Amino acid sequence: MTADRLYPLRPEQAAAADPAAHAWVAASAGTGKTQVLSARVLRLLLLGTAPDAILCLTFTRLAAAEMQHRVATTLSRWARCSDAELDSDLAALGARQDLETRVRARRLFARLLDASRGLAVQTIHAFAQALIASFPVEAGVAPGFAVLDDRAGATLRKRLLAEAIEAATAVGDSGDGSLLDDLAGVSIAGGEGRLAEIAAVCGAYGEVLAALPAAGLLPM
Repeated sequence: MTADRLYPLRPEQAAAADPAAHAWVAASAGTGKTQVLSARVLRLLLLGTAPDAILCLTFTRLAAAEMQHRVATTLSRWARCSDAELDSDLAALGARQDLETRVRARRLFARLLDASRGLAVQTIHAFAQALIASFPVEAGVAPGFAVLDDRAGATLRKRLLAEAIEAATAVGDSGDGSLLDDLAGVSIAGGEGRLAEIAAVCGAYGEVLAALPAAGLLPM
């Protein structure tokens, strides 16, 4: 057998990987969730489902990339492995090991490459973003909007914080000078990183904070 062969699923995993089953699975890290999802996708493809008709949603980009890699690697190996190796993988998935299934399995990699959109494996955030972009008016956002990634968001927060400091410095003794004292205290106590963390948390509750009267806020 090759090093990349599929290993048999446990009974619970096989039940969750069955395309005919509508399954909700709760599992902790390292229990084989990606293995089960990959097996379910492979079973769907073996039954004739078009690659671009399958949608897989994950929490992280790393998990999405891992799913794509596992499925593509398996299909690529099926196109060139021996019948014995292919039957071993099909048995591990719980699929049939007849001539018709073997022929279909060997053609799946080419079918995946020919699919217009390929196999859709993306994060929940990316799916939601695409859905909102398709219906911006209904979602209450401006058409053509762009979502900030973590790096762009951090850069924007730093710029806004710098502008607030510059504004307070320009005001001088008119009352906003206390902001500089507060920022200095936070920076001395926790460093620049702590100041960035506070700015990130406050940014998530901007509307709520803006509605609060400044006189009613007390330092922690």
